[in-house]
Amino acid sequence: MPASYFLEEYIMKKIAILRCLKTSASCAGAGCLRAFYEKDKAFAEYGDEELRLMAMWTCNGCGDSMLENQEGIRKKIERMKALELDALHISHCTHKKDANGEKHLCPKIKAIIDELQEAGITIVDGTH
Repeated sequence: MPASYFLEEYIMKKIAILRCLKTSASCAGAGCLRAFYEKDKAFAEYGDEELRLMAMWTCNGCGDSMLENQEGIRKKIERMKALELDALHISHCTHKKDANGEKHLCPKIKAIIDELQEAGITIVDGTH
């Protein structure tokens, strides 16, 4: 491979997108991907910077939608740390409306965010 390949890898911002497991049952993620590749909405802040999508992943669920293997979330979180992400974008589907119609971040997602922030990963609220 040409040396420029490695230089480009180094310069590219490494991005991941975190989605809600429940929502992923009815959402293909097309809006998040479109915004990423078109550098629209929450990704517009990167301007002309080169971006690399490292992962588009889901939590392991909550309530009635929890996956049996909850240990799997630990593997996902450790993988995100190992990727040395520049930013983790939190999809808007991770915010749920309460009885008054107010949106609040899911507590499971909040716990994931807190751990990744402690690891030095920048958290960006939003995708599209």
